[in-house]
Amino acid sequence: MSAFHFDGLVWHWPIAIYLFLAGMSAGAIFFAILLRYFCLGQRAWQSRFVRAACLIAPLAIWGGLGILLIDLTKPFDFWKILVFYNPISVMSLGVMVLMVYQVFMFAWLALVFRQPLQALTAEKWPWCGKALEWLRPYEATITGLTMILSLALGAYTGFLLSALPGYPLLNNPVLPVLFLMSGLSSGAAGALLLGVLLKGQADSAEVKFIHKIEIPLILIELLVIFTFFAGLILSGGQKQQAAANALGLGFWGWIFWGGIIGLGLSVPLAMNLFMTASAKRHFSYVAFTACMSLLGVLLLRNFILYTGQMTML
Repeated sequence: MSAFHFDGLVWHWPIAIYLFLAGMSAGAIFFAILLRYFCLGQRAWQSRFVRAACLIAPLAIWGGLGILLIDLTKPFDFWKILVFYNPISVMSLGVMVLMVYQVFMFAWLALVFRQPLQALTAEKWPWCGKALEWLRPYEATITGLTMILSLALGAYTGFLLSALPGYPLLNNPVLPVLFLMSGLSSGAAGALLLGVLLKGQADSAEVKFIHKIEIPLILIELLVIFTFFAGLILSGGQKQQAAANALGLGFWGWIFWGGIIGLGLSVPLAMNLFMTASAKRHFSYVAFTACMSLLGVLLLRNFILYTGQMTML
């Protein structure tokens, strides 16, 4: 049995990329909100790291939706799922979350970049400034809903797979939590990597703030992974077999232990602890740590997707 081609395989790597990008979008806007209200205040729009996060959030979700659209058997019928909703369908509810999330995300982005937008549109589009002033009193509500929707989107990427009853590894209530945690990690890593590439200071307050959150986030992710597989092993039967197939010494076993646990979680954790203990952060440290985090999350999405389809009830 090949690692990428076997009986029962329905969802291929493009779905893993979609899940990765959706989670990154949710994590990026989540950390942009944290930076705005707990670190930088009104000057947040000037930060290269906030700008990076605010670029990643829409581009990642659009890229993910584009990949999903191309992967569909009938891509020209995609509009139907945007119009007709089924309240008991996880996919339908997920599309609803995606649409509402984008509305509030752009409303929040407009409020954060209100000053430059008003200056840019004052002469030709004065109505834009009026619309921003109309939104301004609702900033707290828009912020709260945007954060809630970002968390819902991050968890939805796991709910989408956990709703498949025929696959014991995927049909796991811990999976949405695992995908949410890893999505937040990828959003933080993406904002850090793009931020330093945009000439943001590697030793800035934003980097230190994100690293302080990343350390417990990685530890929680490790705990959730342990809980995920411990539950499968202790359940016995097909669930135990699914865990054995995933964690064995085959291709995906090496990806899990070496790629996800080693490069994707242990290395960033060690680097974050090192940078926290050291006096100064450097571009190479921040960029390398972010790259390892992104690699780990991407491998995790592919690992769960493929190994989850290897064992069927």
